Amino acid sequence: MDKKQNAPESSQPAVAVKEMGLVLQPGGSKKLAEIRRKAQTNLPPVEPTNVDHEIPADLKPEIAAELRKARRLVDERIAAIMSRFPAGKQNKMFGFRYGSVDAIKRMAMNAAFKRLGMPDNQVRMRLIAGLDYYGNEAGAGEA
Repeated sequence: MDKKQNAPESSQPAVAVKEMGLVLQPGGSKKLAEIRRKAQTNLPPVEPTNVDHEIPADLKPEIAAELRKARRLVDERIAAIMSRFPAGKQNKMFGFRYGSVDAIKRMAMNAAFKRLGMPDNQVRMRLIAGLDYYGNEAGAGEA
């Protein structure tokens, strides 16, 4: 029951594949150039740090400095996470995994660092652990 395959004798020559250059020259298509430009600018579409949310003036200077540092780290981490998701679905997919950005900013800094998978030794967490992203006591807005 073994079937042996005989090499079919054909009059067609063997096909040789030769490497070819690009189909279009690099400057030949405006649409391709636009797609290439967008792919090269890898800027995350996350909202920048809200400048209208200033740190409260009643905080001590060292606490305010640590809070600024923590805010920058949280923003960078959110931007890095969102950049991995497809454009247009970033907020939704981020929300499925981590919760909404606003909810993360409203929670205590130590909880936000933990939720985002960040080590808390990047800032002096004992100074800002009970504060939220905006410098208020965490959970103070909820009643």
